[in-house]
Amino acid sequence: MLSITREFRFEAAHHLSAPHLSPEENRRVFGPCSKVHGHSYRLQVTVCGTPDEHGWLLDFSDLKSVVQHYVLDDYDHMDLNTLDDFRDIPPTAENMAVAVFRRLKPHCHGEHYRLFRVSVFETPDAWATWEEDHADCT
Repeated sequence: MLSITREFRFEAAHHLSAPHLSPEENRRVFGPCSKVHGHSYRLQVTVCGTPDEHGWLLDFSDLKSVVQHYVLDDYDHMDLNTLDDFRDIPPTAENMAVAVFRRLKPHCHGEHYRLFRVSVFETPDAWATWEEDHADCT
């Protein structure tokens, strides 16, 4: 399997809370993360597939344009809790990885490639990854 990855950065605030829990329960479950705070996020987006006749899966600048339009324009410098993606779920790194993958999947595929993996780094040493089966990426 061949894959390419591009990394992006964005700033955003959030607080972790579950809508069905009381404020006290949210503080117990999520601790200090139940308070509004921010992160300098890193986002890695990976596509996989078979290179075309020129040896490319996808031009890195095309991948950048898709991620910018469908993710960064909405996420950068935002309170993530205000986004529709997190109306009913807390914006954890895990939920963000799934939400970003869902946003990109319809727009990040071609004749020779498809979206494979999204990783959201909340800190340099803590991240979540969502990936699909790579069986058809070879």
